[in-house]
Amino acid sequence: MSFYRALPALLLSLLSVPASAEGWLAKKIVFEHPGPYQQQQLEAVAQVHVGQTVTNESLAAAAQRLADTAYFDDVSVSLAPVKDGFTVDFELKPRAQKGMVRVGFENFVWLTPDEITTAIHATAPLFGGYVIESTIQPDGIADALTRALATKGIKAEVTHETMESTLLHPERAMEFRVVRPPVRVANIHLSGVSTELVPLVQKSVNAVARTPYNDGLAGRLTSESILAPLLDAGYADAKLTGVTLEPTAGANGDVALVVSGTLTPGEIYHVSHLSFAGSPLMSAEAFAATQKLHEGDLASRLALLETLAPLDAAYRRRGYLDVMVHSGAALDAAAKQVAYAVTVEPGEQYRLKTFTADGLDAVAKADFDRTFQIKPGDVFNPEYVANFLKNNTAVKSLEGYSGGYKAIADPNTHTVEVVLTLNRTVINVR
Repeated sequence: MSFYRALPALLLSLLSVPASAEGWLAKKIVFEHPGPYQQQQLEAVAQVHVGQTVTNESLAAAAQRLADTAYFDDVSVSLAPVKDGFTVDFELKPRAQKGMVRVGFENFVWLTPDEITTAIHATAPLFGGYVIESTIQPDGIADALTRALATKGIKAEVTHETMESTLLHPERAMEFRVVRPPVRVANIHLSGVSTELVPLVQKSVNAVARTPYNDGLAGRLTSESILAPLLDAGYADAKLTGVTLEPTAGANGDVALVVSGTLTPGEIYHVSHLSFAGSPLMSAEAFAATQKLHEGDLASRLALLETLAPLDAAYRRRGYLDVMVHSGAALDAAAKQVAYAVTVEPGEQYRLKTFTADGLDAVAKADFDRTFQIKPGDVFNPEYVANFLKNNTAVKSLEGYSGGYKAIADPNTHTVEVVLTLNRTVINVR
């Protein structure tokens, strides 16, 4: 599923600028309401500095450069006379962070975090970990990362994709990743593994070997997969530190990655209590009826996720695509106990805008349109769409069809456009 965010109209204007054929000497540069951005950054983007002579044209160009970063809703500029010159005053309205998406870098094993930031700042000087999806900015960042890898001798193909929130990672994120050459875990070397933990660690090492490396914000993270058996066994504060990566050329054109680090397992924790006060879509009693984690149990992450899953699903079925279910975990290191106080942050409810089913023949298309129950304007239910074919096997014309769907949601209007792409498997019997 991917999302589109519409941008509001940008106010770009020159205010209180006196007439001059020769320009004005800039004695001071002021940025009103700069938000998280520093003076040096903003001057570098605007390309206006103390001591320069500015004109109507250069001020308009400076304001446009600030607007082109996509980090501002409004930009205006004015001049105020001071001794022997003028103050150039930019009035800014920074875009709210909730209108942006956080960025993760999945498998850039040849670049340090500082090198990634430096490469991006060459294209997006105001980048601070967030981007605006509906602009060309992500494409520019992908190009900048491709060039940075080229300086390391790596001919790479870099893509980006918005990853939807999930129960495990309840924040939408844009993941940048190297898709060519593919990067896979070849081996894992861990220090700090005691004898009694060897079976758990061996389990995780076996599970992670030969899988794609992921150190981003979403999907199957390599570090989480390594720690999973311990977290599921009650080692609630298990950590992996001092991680180093050693990429080498693989046998099939891929990259074989050796991951090394120190495992700090901590102690086994148990549940002191787990509470949920209830919500409009699930009562406390209904939550307790499916609860997998109870007082006195091992503080298992797997059991916790199984406990939270019905609550998360209840909201997603009702169109709350941005729902965040918080466990409220509070660790008591002295008692080796965890207390959970579950809460829900539902976000906004989404409705279907359009629905298109591609790949069906005429008969199947007619039956599909007749059977598919969600209509434009209805609350969007991703579970219904994902399971439609499986739950409608009685519709004979749909037999043999399979496929997937893409949902393009607009958080500004809280609507979803869905494209279901199907194909049919034909079995020849001789």
